[in-house]
Amino acid sequence: MSPIAIIQGTPTWVWILLAYLAYRGFKATQGGTTPLSKLAIVPLIFAGMGIAHLVSSPLAGWSAVGAWMIGGFAGIAGGVFTANRTRFIVDPLARSVMLPGSYVPLALIAATFIAKFWLGFEMATVANESALAMYVMLNAAISGIVAGMFAGRFFTYCRTMHACRARLA
Repeated sequence: MSPIAIIQGTPTWVWILLAYLAYRGFKATQGGTTPLSKLAIVPLIFAGMGIAHLVSSPLAGWSAVGAWMIGGFAGIAGGVFTANRTRFIVDPLARSVMLPGSYVPLALIAATFIAKFWLGFEMATVANESALAMYVMLNAAISGIVAGMFAGRFFTYCRTMHACRARLA
């Protein structure tokens, strides 16, 4: 199958999602102040996509759910680690977070899109059932890791916000 056929066969919603996530990733490179609620959007998107895949894929059994959860916990740990290494400022009164510019979100988004695009192609074209089952597991693990990374960063901002609000009370 040619690359042009692959691109033409990709659903429109995939390109719309890529455009939105790339926008968010490029925006993160500039830094700035963002409401805490807006920082929840990307983790929710990635978690929702992962869960939707687990629910809709006929080969995604309990082992894929386990891979997603293990990946999610590993991703949360990584997200907390990277967020704690970032100099961010929370404003508990405005419920906003001031973040420095970072290429980490853009790199995560790009790597995830490429990996999931490749996996989606493989799952759509592979004829071997055991290879398909492996791709489903790999897809679940990647989804969990990425959702966890963004969730871990978000939880770190929430935890810091909560601690600052408690000190003000």
